[in-house]
Amino acid sequence: MTPRSRLLLGAFTCLCLIPVVRAEDPAPLPDLPPVVIQPAPGPGPEAGSKVRSRSGQFQVSGGELAQRSSLALLLEESRASLQGLLEESDEPVKTPRGETAPPPMIPINVVLEGKPGDPPKEPRISYDLRYTDDGFLLGMRIDLARGIDTDELDHATLALLLYERSLRGVKPADLDGPLVVRPWLVEGLREAKVWKEDHGDWQLYQGVLKSGGGFSMEELFEMDEEHWKALDPSSQMSFRALSGATAMALLGQPKGHEAFRTFIGEAARNAGETPVLMRRHFPDLNLSEKSLAKWVQLTLAQISQPKLTESMSVAATESGLEDALKLHFRDKDGNAVVRGIDAWKEVAALKDAERAGAVRVAQEGLIRLSYRCFPSYRDALAEYQQILKDLAKGNTKKIEQQLVELKDERQIRKQRAERARDYMDYFEISRARNLSGQFADYMKLKQELDDKPRGDRTDRMSHAMDVMNATYDKKVKRPPAK
Repeated sequence: MTPRSRLLLGAFTCLCLIPVVRAEDPAPLPDLPPVVIQPAPGPGPEAGSKVRSRSGQFQVSGGELAQRSSLALLLEESRASLQGLLEESDEPVKTPRGETAPPPMIPINVVLEGKPGDPPKEPRISYDLRYTDDGFLLGMRIDLARGIDTDELDHATLALLLYERSLRGVKPADLDGPLVVRPWLVEGLREAKVWKEDHGDWQLYQGVLKSGGGFSMEELFEMDEEHWKALDPSSQMSFRALSGATAMALLGQPKGHEAFRTFIGEAARNAGETPVLMRRHFPDLNLSEKSLAKWVQLTLAQISQPKLTESMSVAATESGLEDALKLHFRDKDGNAVVRGIDAWKEVAALKDAERAGAVRVAQEGLIRLSYRCFPSYRDALAEYQQILKDLAKGNTKKIEQQLVELKDERQIRKQRAERARDYMDYFEISRARNLSGQFADYMKLKQELDDKPRGDRTDRMSHAMDVMNATYDKKVKRPPAK
């Protein structure tokens, strides 16, 4: 063993450094965020056995069998999500000799310690990196005194997998510096996974885009674990959104997945040279801090747009309706003016071609709004379209009465929506003592039912529900009356 192979590789918690020591020397491990599945109390008689995850990369020991099995599933789920994001698989790879072999990976040993009710240990999750003459050994210890939080576990597992990728094929004697994975890379990949699984929040990105984010690219890349944890919640959300946009901007480049795989394979060993690494692995981007910032802003703009299938609230629909119902025409002096729908009499006095041009923008705006408006507003939008059509043709006899009726209907909708919101707030504040989780379970069950094919039902209740569905969704054919 050469003296070089005995160098300290640095702290190795979730984005902090851990010293690399020889396998026979235990290392004290720094603090890591709390982690949690609610475990059953106390280790059972089978505590000495081990559970291996499906891929074989994780080996879990300690605790009870149910705890080990559940944790192995969660670890494997985080690993599979990362592989899906990077477009990888566990298919055997060909060796230089033409033979097939399992994909390269360093095994990770996970040890569960303690049980609920025990005095909590610090750190509650700790990692260690050790080495032998042949290679590296990775491990994670989890204290069960406070259970395991799945979100923190995903964060910690992803960080560990990034370190593992940087150590593949590397000998201890080849390392001459510390290993560091910066928070932006972990949070960026986590956010990219969320978007790939279609669970991203576009409103968060819209807010970050409007506010500018609050971090320069240099600040993003150089942020360490300690300062990242010290950020206030809103700054952490901005940090995660910018990190996610950066990761998605890189993955979206030509051959971006292949380049990103090689990039993260070196990231932990070159933490202080992120811009240099990016230029090396993404040469087509012609990266500088300004050009990369432009790519990130472009990505933010793309993903901050709501989906067509996402319905707006009553308040958002009202705001969109006010913006859409604008008449564009020229006054007597030839000046271009934009007026609300209440100025319809001025348009009615114009010539036929001018009237058609005055209502065209409003008609197009109502069509765009109809894709995402609150469902109960669809009939109102159709009536406004008919009013604009009549106005363009000069049929103005009923327009004034129709506009008054629509205004009254909209006011009633707004009042009812506000009352419903206020009642829900009152109920939550005055009666709810804790969060039962029942609503989340309901939504999960609803999604499972939507994903499963259902047979034809002929009972009266099903027929009534089909009629209601067809009332609000014009694409659904109304069932025949019984």
